[in-house]
This record gives sequence, C-alpha cells and structure tokens, in this order.
Amino acid sequence: MNYDTDYSGRASQFAADSLRLEAVTACVGFDDMLDVTLALNHPHLDTMIVVTSHDDTRTQLVAKKHGAICVQTDLFQKNERHFNKGAAINAGLGRFQYYGWRLCLDADIALPDNARRMLFNHTKLDPGCIYGADRIDVIGAKDLTALKSRLAASPQAAHGFLVDPAHQRPMGARYVDTLRGYCPMGFFQLWNARCDKPYPWSLGNAAHDDVMFADLWPGTQRRLLPSLICYHICSKPPVMGENWDGHRQQPRLS
Repeated sequence: MNYDTDYSGRASQFAADSLRLEAVTACVGFDDMLDVTLALNHPHLDTMIVVTSHDDTRTQLVAKKHGAICVQTDLFQKNERHFNKGAAINAGLGRFQYYGWRLCLDADIALPDNARRMLFNHTKLDPGCIYGADRIDVIGAKDLTALKSRLAASPQAAHGFLVDPAHQRPMGARYVDTLRGYCPMGFFQLWNARCDKPYPWSLGNAAHDDVMFADLWPGTQRRLLPSLICYHICSKPPVMGENWDGHRQQPRLS
C-alpha cells in the first residue's frame, strides 16, 4: 500500500497510536443536536474537535460542557460562501493529537454504544482505506428517548455475533455514484493518519466536499463498515439538502 510520504519514518508512532480514535465536527447553529451527540460520542474518542464560527457562542458552550476542543474560525464564509464546510473542517484537522484513526462526523450523528469495541476488536481496518457507515433517522424527542432506552437494555452488537440496530426506522441511503462508485458520505468518514489528506472545499456548501474527499481514495479503498450503524438525530423528518447551504431548516429539538 502506498501511503503519503509526509509521514515516512514514523512507524513507531503509528504503532503506538494504532488504537487511537479522534473526531472532528463542523457545527454552526446545531448546538442542540451537538449537545445530544457529544454526550453519546465523546466517551468513544481520544480527542473530540468541534469547529464553529466566532459568533456561535451556544456551540462553543456545548463544546466546553462536554470537554471537546473548540476551534473558532471564519472559514465557513471562505470565498464569500454561506457554509464552506470543507474549509472549516481543515481548520480542525490540524488539532488532531495522534497518528491513529481519524473520523469526520456531522454534528447530528450519534455513534452506537459499542462503536470503539466494534471498530478495534471486531473489524479488520485497513489503514490504506477510507470507511463509511450506514445511518438511521431518529426523529424527535420521543424517538431519541426510545433509542437511549433500547441501547441501555440491549447494545447494538448483541450476543457476540449480531449487529442489530436499536431503532426500527429504515436504513438511510448510501452514496453510490455512477461514475465513482461507493463514496462514504461526510456524516461519517473514517481514515488513518498514514493516508491523511486535506479536506477539499469547492462550491462552499455541504453538497460536494465530502464526495471529493472520499474520491481522494481509489474505488477499491473506499469501504462500507458492516460492524456499526450510526443514528441521525432529527427534530422532524429530514429532506435531502435542506441544511447544505448553512441555513438550518430543522427546528430545534424540544
């Protein structure tokens, strides 16, 4: 496997950090969702980085509440865009602490209760690949309470051999491009520091940058994780593309 040469000569650091897991999230105006997901996600992570704008004090307070690193930047408006997500994510990538596994998560995505164990104990991760995951919508406070109760009673990976989602809504769609094939979408993208790459920023919204990032890996090195399913926290049924330009359409969680 050909890894990026920037990290050559650091084999001992890669070995020492092989079980490290860090995440970066870009969040502006979704502090209520982030408050829910950070509480569920942060225990799985060695480092949690939240990138937000200078004037989003609510998100800054949520990051502080959960002990996440908060990066404030004006890059969301790079090239006079409303929401240049790719440029903002780059502001967070430089804050990773280890030469291990790196995860880009959306602010409204919750990892399952056993995510770290499933990744490192039950999945043979290839450091030359980028990984995506499936997700299920969790809509409203009632669904969220039911999800938490179900996970408390029975983990997603039960009996040592099942991966059973703790929520009964349908699985969300995957991105399978007729040109590129399968591309992990930006709500969950997992890669290793050996193959670290800058996040692209193109049209200045959340519609294309994640696909361009996934496409930096050859098709044979873009893979779907079978071992965990994420949960997409929503206040109402989502509509594709509704928040991509930085203008939130989802009501706040009640």
